Amino acid sequence: MIQTIDSIIMLLSKGITNRKLYHSAHPKVESYAVEALALLKKYFQESGSDELFIGAVDGFFVFEGRRIFGSSVIGKQFLDFAAALHSGGFALQKGVTLVDLRKFFDISATREIEVSRVAESQTLFKQQGIEKIRVAEPYADTAGGGRQGRRKGAWDGYRSEQGTLSPTLFFQELFDTVASAHGNAALNREVDVGQTRSVSEFMLRYIQKDFADVMQFIHYPDYDSYTVGHSVRVASLAVYVGSRIGWPEKEMLGIGTAGLLHDIGKCKIPDAILLKKGRLNDAEFAVIRDHPRAGVDLLLELPGTTEIDLAACWGHHIRHDGGGYPRQPSWAVHHPVTALLHICDVFEALTAARPYKPAMEPQAAYSIMLTDRGGFHPGLLAAFIRMVGLYPPGTYVRLSDRRVGLVKSVGREIDRPGLTIVTSAYGEPLDEEERYLVDLGDEAQNDLAVNQLILEYQGEGQES
Repeated sequence: MIQTIDSIIMLLSKGITNRKLYHSAHPKVESYAVEALALLKKYFQESGSDELFIGAVDGFFVFEGRRIFGSSVIGKQFLDFAAALHSGGFALQKGVTLVDLRKFFDISATREIEVSRVAESQTLFKQQGIEKIRVAEPYADTAGGGRQGRRKGAWDGYRSEQGTLSPTLFFQELFDTVASAHGNAALNREVDVGQTRSVSEFMLRYIQKDFADVMQFIHYPDYDSYTVGHSVRVASLAVYVGSRIGWPEKEMLGIGTAGLLHDIGKCKIPDAILLKKGRLNDAEFAVIRDHPRAGVDLLLELPGTTEIDLAACWGHHIRHDGGGYPRQPSWAVHHPVTALLHICDVFEALTAARPYKPAMEPQAAYSIMLTDRGGFHPGLLAAFIRMVGLYPPGTYVRLSDRRVGLVKSVGREIDRPGLTIVTSAYGEPLDEEERYLVDLGDEAQNDLAVNQLILEYQGEGQES
């Protein structure tokens, strides 16, 4: 059930984010409303409830009295919307319609919501004809002593003391941050570099805890957004490898932000070129090659950008031997952070699905990169391969006994990772409490090996 709640919050957050970028009838905005409505119907059917309450208090989402993520950066625009309405969240009622969700997104896009208390917000929703989404009262914690006895409205007495980590919502925030940056830059609006840096800081903490969780939730829901997903994946890889190498935390914060913004110049490339499935002609490729310069021009206009941000944006296609693009003077120095981002950028491009190609296995990508003499910093490339392995954390593999496992860590040998087993040998999915760890580096597992990397694992024991 919590996965369904996560997905509903994710879709509502994406709807709010994209409604601020696009008009009400835009296909992206509409698709999030349609998907959210389908999941809401599923929730009401499975739970037997007539109402889903999503709480928003002190920078946290809350469901049934539990914080479902412990950071103010997650779904920030959703939480900001609730705060602007002086509410403690939203109650979505059985029978909610597509019209209700459209109008909900429309209000969220209002630059100045002129209400001073929750009663005015409730009136605003009624005036807009929203019938099945209720603005909840602010939450009051009776255990804290203040405002005791105050009616809690939709909270129904719940307290929000405990927390449950939600990698889905965390990844959604990374995705939305990059999407907003690209969208705002494309429309010549100011990009919130501070928000990007804030998300990067939390990304560092999260990746140090469990890199596999981050990479597991990196998806390409459609080709329109693959550029955004690429930036998130490149940033995550760079932060993970840099932290494993032992680079200082301050540098890691910088590389996370730089990674998220390194391709911002692509927002100036027409979709007809960026998403073209066939081979680019010379004129089209020249437009593509100009995106580092276009990105630097954008970043130079923004307050809060750093030298690392600019260097990463300018230099992520520059080879170790000085080739690549943009062209460099002979005296130019290639910063180690830019060199690592270049490695992550190429690896991600090779191993991810694109409109014009299928995904490639890491082993094949490494072969291409290792045989490209002068292409990459040799020490950093060796470190990258050692830290990421043949089966990167967050990917799924089929073992020699037919069980499927989620890779959690890279072992001492790059082909012997640590796994969480997610299906039986017969393909039956294991419930969360039934899953268990297997370390292929353990001598007791010598008879067991990885037979196949599953590039597009769909869950429930299936892959495409």
